[in-house]
Amino acid sequence: MVLDYTWFYVEANVVSIILFLMMFLREVGSVGRQSKQIIFINIIIAHIMYFLSDICWVLILGGYLPKIYFVVTTVNILNAILLSTITGFWFVYVEFSQGEEYIKRFKRRLCVLSPVMLSTVVMIVLFVFFPQTMLTEDRSLTPAYYIIFLSVPIFYIIISAVRSFIRAFRKENFPVRSTYLAGAVYPVILSVFGVVQILWVHAPMFCFGCAIMMLYFYIISLNDQVSIDELTKLNNRTQLKKYIAADVPKQLPDKPDRYVLMIDLNKFKQINDQYGHVEGDFALIRAANALKISCAGIPVKTFIARYGGDEFIIIAKTENVELVKNLCNDIRETMVRLNTEAGSEYELTASIGYAGYFGDVASFQEALAKADELLYKEKAARGSVR
Repeated sequence: MVLDYTWFYVEANVVSIILFLMMFLREVGSVGRQSKQIIFINIIIAHIMYFLSDICWVLILGGYLPKIYFVVTTVNILNAILLSTITGFWFVYVEFSQGEEYIKRFKRRLCVLSPVMLSTVVMIVLFVFFPQTMLTEDRSLTPAYYIIFLSVPIFYIIISAVRSFIRAFRKENFPVRSTYLAGAVYPVILSVFGVVQILWVHAPMFCFGCAIMMLYFYIISLNDQVSIDELTKLNNRTQLKKYIAADVPKQLPDKPDRYVLMIDLNKFKQINDQYGHVEGDFALIRAANALKISCAGIPVKTFIARYGGDEFIIIAKTENVELVKNLCNDIRETMVRLNTEAGSEYELTASIGYAGYFGDVASFQEALAKADELLYKEKAARGSVR
């Protein structure tokens, strides 16, 4: 290996370490870290440690560190453990961030990460007791090493990508589809970069891929934090304002070509008071899922947002008031169905008001006030507590 390539490889890894350190410092400096964020921090740490270990390996190959058995063994065991850890933690993070309940239990996470622990034990045993299976006489790596080195990461990559892609295209996940797809694509793209580095380009493609894809995913995650409601995975009020401001037509139509629907859960305060706020959160999630499913079933473009508390807003781009009426009925029916399927002890229903508007901000405000008025009348007729 030539000198220029060795130090170019080292510099590329150092740059990647700096980028990951910047993300690490931002995450550890935040207040009130949740389990998902802690897992993400562990992923960042694992990347940094892998880059450091990879630097040691390229220095060995370049002749700057001694190519003795202990050094070669230690570095390559670390590389294998860290790559498996990165992909294993990524799978856990994706499952956690995409709302899978089973992964929130610590014992379940340990079970999910058992392939990482198993591959670690196998790698150590082979290097210590059967070194000839891992290293040649000149201390180069054997094909058996690469098979074990890649088997667990490939397993996690395939499973996480498939599961994320499937969830991304579920109707109820439309508002967060880009984040789900980014979670699916990240390990796949890294695999491509790694293969290209090994087979084709004599350059540190893997660390470049890690840095580029992680920055891409991190930017999407930050965008979701400011535009997506954490609980319901719907657009939040800030994103609603941006949508209204950006959706102004070049020429105002002769009649309303959009409808705003305001949805408010009936007797939601009673659910919170009688069953607790945790159950109240579940009710909000079921209500949000009902909105996603119902809107996905109509042939017009919709925008769904959590307006605040137990209030939601839908904007439907249509002139057809009958379609809007059918949407309202479908929302009510879907909400009841999801709540029944969940085995809830309480009823989950909603009052809905709607009004047409022309696309400009002023007519939206008027339509919103009219929809709210109609909603209040429906609540009063139902005898529901607001």
